[in-house]
Amino acid sequence: MFLAGPIITFNDYISQAKYPPASIEKSRTIKYGIRFLLCLLAIEFLLHFDYCVAISKGNPNWSDYTPAQLSLLSYFNLHVLWLKLLLPWRFFRLWSLVDGIDPPENMIRCLSNNPSTIAFWRGWHRSYNKFLVRYIYIPLGGASSRTWVETLRTIFNYVVVFTFVALWHDLSFRLLAWGWLVSVFFIPELAARVLLPASRVCITFFRPPCTSSLTVII
Repeated sequence: MFLAGPIITFNDYISQAKYPPASIEKSRTIKYGIRFLLCLLAIEFLLHFDYCVAISKGNPNWSDYTPAQLSLLSYFNLHVLWLKLLLPWRFFRLWSLVDGIDPPENMIRCLSNNPSTIAFWRGWHRSYNKFLVRYIYIPLGGASSRTWVETLRTIFNYVVVFTFVALWHDLSFRLLAWGWLVSVFFIPELAARVLLPASRVCITFFRPPCTSSLTVII
């Protein structure tokens, strides 16, 4: 975990080392290991039958592909990336569970199972997300979409957080541009929250689906 995560705070690690968590159970760890092997089998199956990675790495003539094909190529490449990152994180977490330490789980949602952009980033690298929330996001003031002023402050907080994330990955303008673009992609969702408050819209039109989505986001 020191090399590749999942991220666990020092205090949490020391606490679990002194007082073994009740969540550590042999049967649970075995099931987790089986799930890891199934994920490994899934990416082997995907790489064998889906040539999206080979196409993208083969310097193709992109003009030969239709917009729909390019969209599907990007979509499946993202799934391969999701699995590629999930495997080492789950392997190191499995190793940690065997050793008696229960760190946070990363990749808690499938790439295609996200109700919102915000929920996607909360579930992508969850242990890192929890670290960012604790040490950067909450000290900056967190998030609120009750008014336009609070929404603008929220967007500013996202920009600061994703700038830190970009610099954490590597010092390059390309990653900084990526982090700033991700922050821009939050704007439509935040604007919708101001214009269409969830409480009013859910109760009036879509109460069951909105209730479940809000529960997931929270």
